[in-house]
Formats: sequence, C-alpha cells, structure tokens
Amino acid sequence: MKDKRKVLNDRIRAHNIQLISDEDGNLWDMTLSEAKTIAAEKGLDLMEMWKNGDTTIVKILDYGKFLYRQKKQNQKNKQRSKTPELKTLRITFKIWDHDLAVKRKQAEKFAEGWHALKISLMLRGRENHYGDLAMEKINNFVTSLEDIYKADGEVRRTRNIFNVMLKAKK
Repeated sequence: MKDKRKVLNDRIRAHNIQLISDEDGNLWDMTLSEAKTIAAEKGLDLMEMWKNGDTTIVKILDYGKFLYRQKKQNQKNKQRSKTPELKTLRITFKIWDHDLAVKRKQAEKFAEGWHALKISLMLRGRENHYGDLAMEKINNFVTSLEDIYKADGEVRRTRNIFNVMLKAKK
C-alpha cells in the first residue's frame, strides 16, 4: 500500500515546513519543531505530503483515521471497478414458448447483475431456408426483453448465425 511509504513525525527531514490542517486549511510557514509541539498538544500526527527542494508541505492529522478512510475508499473503488461480464443466451429455431420463458427468466437474473447479454440463434441444415422466420423469432425475443434490456444494435446475420447484443437498462 502507498501509505507505508508516507513519512511521519520524527522521520520528516526538513527544517522549515508549510503546515496544513484539516480544520484551518493552510496555516503558515514554521519550523519542524514548532509543528511537532502543535501536533503533540492536539494529540495528532505529522505526515509529509509533498517535498520539492526547499519546500516541504506537512499535514497535521490523525494517522489512524487517515488509514481507515483510505481503506474504505479503496474498498469502494474496488467494488466500482468490477466490470459486468458478457452473458450469452442461445436459442434455437424450434424453441417452444415455455423454453423462451425460461430463457427470459435467465436474462432477468443477468440484468440484476448489470451484465451485458448476447443472444444468438443458429440455424442448422434445412432451417437455413427460413432465415426470415428466424429473424422474426429473435426480434420477438428481444422485444420481450425491452423492459430490462436495450438493444446495442440491430440483429446481425453471419452465415447461419443471428446475433444481437443487449445492455442492461439503468
């Protein structure tokens, strides 16, 4: 973690510093010994924030609270960074209404997790002659999902496979 590399209290090697406080903001330029006495009076720590040549900026804070807040912020960032997976549903040309209802329930579960959805329909053998019916079947299924998903584009046909991408509505 980055906070292990922070320079605290007695490890700060500077003579003149600029002290920053959470409550007051930028206080003033002072010596390190004066800043240590102020921190000791308040029961807080000094942490080196930035150092560039002669200028050293030191913040007076409770280091335990700082670590706690940083840990909580890292947890929130980790939760936000989870990307939803791409889920795939395959339907067939001869699928029955009940099976479509089961696939719809699966799609609803995927929508709860904000997953993107790819629906594919593959034609086999003699089914290839009925591409217009297959297009109608997949479009009907996509329209049945309109309340939870929005189409990312049109249904595309690649030889004997029909594909459409859907994104969860927010």
